[in-house]
Order: sequence, then structure tokens, then C-alpha cells
Amino acid sequence: MSSSSVEVEVESSNYYVNKNPQDNGDHEVHREDCEKLPSPANREYLGHFDCCEDAVEKAKQIFSQSNGCLYCSEKCHTN
Repeated sequence: MSSSSVEVEVESSNYYVNKNPQDNGDHEVHREDCEKLPSPANREYLGHFDCCEDAVEKAKQIFSQSNGCLYCSEKCHTN
């Protein structure tokens, strides 16, 4: 009997959305451990999510043009 292990990428984290849009109008969604996380005055807490997709969907309820950060939520970055 052989056993195999499956590597699962865990994205569970607190997520924030930048209140200030990028030049293209996107409000970026960041994990709390992101080096690009905006200062507390420039971000809004979205909640604790298991994946960036759910965090981006929540952000879109606040800012319709939201996108994942290239650095911490690359899977959800569309530009």
C-alpha cells in the first residue's frame, strides 16, 4: 500500500482592500502579511477568508472594480 501526499496551498488569512484605487481604477485586495498592504488609514478590513477569490468577491460589494494584489493574491490578480 502506498501513500501519496497532496500539497495544498493554504491562503487562509485576514484580507483588506485598498480604499485608494490604482491608476487603472482597481482597488487591490491584500492579505494581512503582504509587503504592499496599505496603511491602516488607507485600507478596509474585509474579513478572514480561506481563499483570495472570496475576499475579492467581498471587496466587489464595496468597490465594484476590485482585484487581487499581484504579490500576495496573484491567483486573483487579473491585470
